[in-house]
Parts: sequence; structure tokens; C-alpha cells
Amino acid sequence: MKESTAYEIQRVLQDMREEYWRSLEEVEEDHQGEAADYLVLRLGGERFGIATNLAREVLRAPKLVRVPQVPPHIRGVINLRGQIVAVTDLGQVLGFAAAASSDGTRLVVVEAGGLLTALLTEGVEGIRSIPLAAIEPLTEGLAGLPRDAVTGQVAGEGGLLVLLDLPQLFNQTQFIVEQKGE
Repeated sequence: MKESTAYEIQRVLQDMREEYWRSLEEVEEDHQGEAADYLVLRLGGERFGIATNLAREVLRAPKLVRVPQVPPHIRGVINLRGQIVAVTDLGQVLGFAAAASSDGTRLVVVEAGGLLTALLTEGVEGIRSIPLAAIEPLTEGLAGLPRDAVTGQVAGEGGLLVLLDLPQLFNQTQFIVEQKGE
């Protein structure tokens, strides 16, 4: 009887060792499959992603207050809980035609590179978690879009998704405000 009990203990210990090593392998696989979350939005009929940590909120587009003598990509301003925020037509910055307002039009309030703005979009699809290993370099350049303003691209069932680097994009000349004192 003692031999049978010893044999059972040996088998249980062996099973525990195997389970331990399997769990370590699973943890390693999880770290290799790291992912980043992106907010997927539509501009000019194309799909773009911005890092979710840069997005503050998504709003239905309210009536915009026009501001004279600003570049055409600044569509106006909104009052966001007492804070005046410029509305940027990101599609125009990327070389697309000016966005037309529709029921799907949304504003994505973002803060990146020291700039707070609301991006005018044709719509927001939602948040997508993208494995870092699936991100490829941009193969096709978009008109008006500098390559360093793009993190990469991901091909998927919804089509091509271009991942934007907003801090780099906001460093472009059209986002620099020159203040002239009297």
C-alpha cells in the first residue's frame, strides 16, 4: 500500500511540474502577442486609427461657430463644457475634400503634442485592439500625409486601416499657430 501511495505522489508532482512549465510558456506567448488599442474612424471614405490614449471623447457634431481668417481645415469652434475647442477637419489635412455634415458625423476630441482639438470625422467605427506584430509599414502614401505621421497599416476584414501618429501630425506647419503681438 505504501508503494501505491508513493507512486501516486510521484505522478501528482510530475503533473504539477508539467502544469507549471505550460503556464510559463503561455505567459511568454501572451507577452509576444502584445496589442495596442486604436479608435477607428472614417475620413474621405478611408479608415484611420488613432491611439485611444490620445482620445478624450466622441461627440455628435454640434453647430460650429465659424472663425474668420483661419485656415480652411479649421471648420470652427465649439464650447466643450466651458472650454473653447477648435474643430479640425482632419480629412482636409490629409488631402481629402472638405467633410460634409451628416447623421454619422462625429467629433473626436483629442489631445496630442500639446494641442487640444476636436477632429471632424465622417464616423467612428469603435475601438479595435491590434496586435503590434500585425502592424506593417505604410505601402502607399496618401496625398498630403507625411510618412512620419503614420505609425503603419493593418489589413483586415474591414479593409485597410491606416494608423496615424497624431503627435507627429500635429507638428506639421498647418497646426502651428503664430501669435502676433501688438
